[in-house]
Amino acid sequence: MDNSPQTIPTSGDNRRKRSIWFHLHFWIGWIAAAPIALVCLTGALLIFEQDIFRWEHKALFQLDETGTPLSIEQILESYRSAEPRLRVNHLSIPEAPNHSYSAFCTEIDSEGDRGARVFLNPYTGELTWMSEGVSISHLLIDIHRHLVAGKTGQMVVAISSVVLAITGVIGLVLWWPRRGRTFIRAWQRGQAIDWHNALGLVILIPLIVMAVTGVAFTWGRQIWPMLESLQGASSLPANPVITVPVTGEKVSLDAVVESIRANHPGQRITGLQPGNRNDHPYKAFLDADGKNLQLTIDPYTGEERSFYDGSGTGPVGLMRKNFGRIHTLGPYPLFVRIIWGLMSLGGTVLVVTGIWISVKRWGLLKGRI
Repeated sequence: MDNSPQTIPTSGDNRRKRSIWFHLHFWIGWIAAAPIALVCLTGALLIFEQDIFRWEHKALFQLDETGTPLSIEQILESYRSAEPRLRVNHLSIPEAPNHSYSAFCTEIDSEGDRGARVFLNPYTGELTWMSEGVSISHLLIDIHRHLVAGKTGQMVVAISSVVLAITGVIGLVLWWPRRGRTFIRAWQRGQAIDWHNALGLVILIPLIVMAVTGVAFTWGRQIWPMLESLQGASSLPANPVITVPVTGEKVSLDAVVESIRANHPGQRITGLQPGNRNDHPYKAFLDADGKNLQLTIDPYTGEERSFYDGSGTGPVGLMRKNFGRIHTLGPYPLFVRIIWGLMSLGGTVLVVTGIWISVKRWGLLKGRI
């Protein structure tokens, strides 16, 4: 967020064009400076989100393995019989026997249903609500996605991401043609404005990628159908039609889990969706050497109806499959994610240095008046 165009000899027309680009970069950057700084800072810290969560909730990952653990059906019944009653939407299967189960639930309450993340000890059936106490990792996520302001904050984050992408492109237009002189000036003179411009040239492309992919999390329900209409085909496979028999008796999820483990050896089950409506299938999520797979299962016969590897259909399917991993680089090694996190942190540095340069320059101008 540079605050004045550098005095480099140019023709009158080029100077005017550069001044226009500069003012666009400057004022657009100022519009969303604070949200961008917060989102970039928390994005860098969330590289270690899982580590932070496990550190602050050690008890959930250091269970005493006493007796025989509960079966999947017993675990689901523990949630259903809780007070207030919990409807499990997605049950995460722990990686280790001394880890708790985690479920994203709907809390059924007479005053209105609400979402909840609830952990369960498979040896005792004890439930732990994440709303109990303060969670640093959840606070970071809430700031990053919603600025701790719910739907309104989420929209501010999405709009700020668009602003970041626009001002980033303008910054590249301004300084990329002069990149050699920009880096030399930063090295030789080393003023804040020089380092601001040089840092921007290094990290703006990653920041633009993060901003664009981040917007898809907020406006995905609008973006994907629009792109699919341009593609002329759905990017996702159609869900199988489930025929509800007269008896309406479902196959036990315990039996389904055993069948999956027998039919897909070497692939760890990471999650289950129990299908909360009669015509909804069971869904199982598998980890096959780092590749996420999804099985759709008929809840009345136990038959595997579809096998989805996330690839989707056409270029929209490819984008839909990869935008999340591109945003976080989650599947990649830690050192790659750390570098990506430093790029995100650089966004905060750009905002802070831009504000510092502007305030300093305005102060000098004020002193001259």
